[in-house]
Amino acid sequence: MKYLLLGVAQVWEKRKGLDVFVELARRLDPEKYQIVLVGTNEKNERELPSNIISIHRTQNQRELAEIYTAADVLVNPTRDEALGMVNIEALACGTPVLTFRTGGSPECIDESCGAVVDCGDVDALEAEIRRICETKPFSEKACLERANGFDQDKLFEEYVRLYQEAREVS
Repeated sequence: MKYLLLGVAQVWEKRKGLDVFVELARRLDPEKYQIVLVGTNEKNERELPSNIISIHRTQNQRELAEIYTAADVLVNPTRDEALGMVNIEALACGTPVLTFRTGGSPECIDESCGAVVDCGDVDALEAEIRRICETKPFSEKACLERANGFDQDKLFEEYVRLYQEAREVS
């Protein structure tokens, strides 16, 4: 069995962890693990080792959802992230998330649907990839439930309620 590790970014660079994927490609057995990066361009492709599959940016949401769904884990080794929409998108497809503890990226997941490691700790990231792929600790249902918590309509209602409570207090 081969495990699919997915990385998605609008622009691949060191800030988004491109170098981390290159290092993971060197460390992980290509007979067991396949890294797929979505959002690459021709310049990125020249930097990638041959055992990373590169998919240029897609505007097709259905195609992207199919890629998320096929993955065993979304790996998001970002060093700079306001929220981590790719994390939420992966969860909405039932795919667990592994990310660095930086910015808003860890806020998208909890212990039911993914894992967080210290920013830049590639050893811990590698260990978590192995654990998640081999033990399957996160269910599709738990990932979907977590993603549902980011529904904009529900969040909007919560913000209105908080605003009303704050006005009553003041």
